[in-house]
Amino acid sequence: MTTRKRITILYALVTTLLLVVQAGIVCAQSKPEEDPEVRMGREAAQEIERTLRLVTDPALVERVNRIGQEIAAVANASEIPITWGINKRSQFQYTFKVVDDKDVNAFSLPGGFIYVNKGLLDYVQSDHELAAVLAHEIAHAAHHHLLRLGQENEKINRRVTLPTLLVLVLTGAPARDLGNVMMGVQLYQIAKLNGFTQEAEMDADHAAIHYLMRTSYNPVGMLTFMERLARDEARRPERQLGIFRTHPPSRQRAQAMLDLFRKLNIPVNRRAVARILPVELKEKSVDNRNLTEVYLDSVPVFAPADSNGMTSSQRAQLLRERLDILLNDGIQMYDIRLSSDRRTVVARSNPIFTVEPEDAALHGKSLPELAEQVSNAIKRALWNELIQRAY
Repeated sequence: MTTRKRITILYALVTTLLLVVQAGIVCAQSKPEEDPEVRMGREAAQEIERTLRLVTDPALVERVNRIGQEIAAVANASEIPITWGINKRSQFQYTFKVVDDKDVNAFSLPGGFIYVNKGLLDYVQSDHELAAVLAHEIAHAAHHHLLRLGQENEKINRRVTLPTLLVLVLTGAPARDLGNVMMGVQLYQIAKLNGFTQEAEMDADHAAIHYLMRTSYNPVGMLTFMERLARDEARRPERQLGIFRTHPPSRQRAQAMLDLFRKLNIPVNRRAVARILPVELKEKSVDNRNLTEVYLDSVPVFAPADSNGMTSSQRAQLLRERLDILLNDGIQMYDIRLSSDRRTVVARSNPIFTVEPEDAALHGKSLPELAEQVSNAIKRALWNELIQRAY
């Protein structure tokens, strides 16, 4: 996202915050059916869309809207505990738009105006992960986070900024001292508001999980999405944001999600919602023989020979199916071992693959050597995934 676009969005949000101060007056003067929060959001949306290019691809727009509307219906009908925001029930007519921008980003405006970048659609690995992002943004609107931020900003101005300015003016403080003090007040204001935005982010994560539990989408998609963000953040140069941090670290948010899953007894199967440890089959040729090789997350596991009336492809498919079942069950490196005759790879007493004499003849290795090769390949893939999640 370009600097100009960022400034435009920030300007619109700041303008919305300023309008919040007038919300009470507007509520008193408006007709009962008019919602000042929706009006503020629409005005901010009009301002933002002057510089944004929206995606019109019917397939992309339909995907986002279909998923978003299912979650929006839940948000409008459900009472989800609020940890930060305004405890006021509102039923918004949510709208979802796709922005032609490669950044992995999404944002919401008051009243249910949700924007998702094309870059985020490319980044998510399933509809479950996309649903998690949309649920998070819907929670911001449903819990009136921006409205609450406006109220907190007004409190700071009333209790700190204006009294400080008044004292300095009345005491005749030099212009330089006035500037230094006001700079300190502004930094205090930034620190306080950014602390509130972090609370808003945690509340949106919490509410989104509760929303997703009431839809056809798996809330674990929020965890896999956040863990991948944390991994990518760890690979970039560290920046000490201090009081300018607006979001809690992704690693902290992922841990909070895991804690909530345990509390709610939500099973964590990452492979069900993301491309994690995929088992794939690829054709290869060895000594002019057509074989099928099994790969676990790009790690070559084994290319079996024809044996016991089964083709290489059939044996590879059987290995793939067994690995999928065990991986979905959450096997770990320490679960992998060899049988007593050192021909069969086993996980939790379940056979994964048995090496046959035809395999030994084809690959020129002993049966124990080939079984050890299969075992080590599976362990290596599991280790790689563990390191990825360690950020």
